[in-house]
Amino acid sequence: MADRTVVKRVKEQRDARLAEGWEEVRVWVPSREAATEVRNLAAELRAKAEALDGLTREVPIVTPETAARVATAIAEHGSKAYNTPSGAVLDLLSAMAREDNLIGFSQTVVIVARAKPANAKFIVAKVPAKIADFLVRHRGISAEAHFAWSQANPQWAEELKDAVRDPARFELAVEQMAESIKVFGKPH
Repeated sequence: MADRTVVKRVKEQRDARLAEGWEEVRVWVPSREAATEVRNLAAELRAKAEALDGLTREVPIVTPETAARVATAIAEHGSKAYNTPSGAVLDLLSAMAREDNLIGFSQTVVIVARAKPANAKFIVAKVPAKIADFLVRHRGISAEAHFAWSQANPQWAEELKDAVRDPARFELAVEQMAESIKVFGKPH
C-alpha cells in the first residue's frame, strides 16, 4: 500500500506547479544514461527558474532593483535565520509594504510564485495580514476600524489574494479598500 502522505504531497506539488504555469513532461528514453541526462536538464531548468532566469520578463514592469531583491529572498529560501522556509520572502513583502510599494509587493508575489510554486499558496495566504498592517501604518486606518470593516466585508481577504497577481489591479484594490474602510468608519 502506498504511503498516502507521500502521494498527497506529490499531488499538491504537481498541482502547485501547474497552477503557476509550469509544464509537466513525461518522456521515454532509451537508456539509464539518457534518463540521467533528462533529470539533470530538468534540475538545471528548475534552478534557472529559482534564479529568476526569464521570469522577470513575465512581469515586464519589474525594476532591476525589485528583481535583485526578489532573487536575494529566493536564494535565502530555507535559511535558518527565519522560522519558515519562506521567511526572507515574507520579510521582503513587509519591506515593500513599509516602502508603500504595492506594485513591487505584487510583482514579488508573482515572481516568487513562478520560481517557487510549492510556496505560492503559503505566501499568498499571508497577503491579507501584510496589507492590513500596511493600511494601519500607511493609510491612517485604526486596527479597530479595519476589524469592524472586515467583519462587515468578510470577502476582503479573498479579493486581495485574487488581485495580488495583477500589480495594477492589486494596487487599486488596496487603495479602494482603504477608502472603503475610511467611509465605513465615518458616522452617518
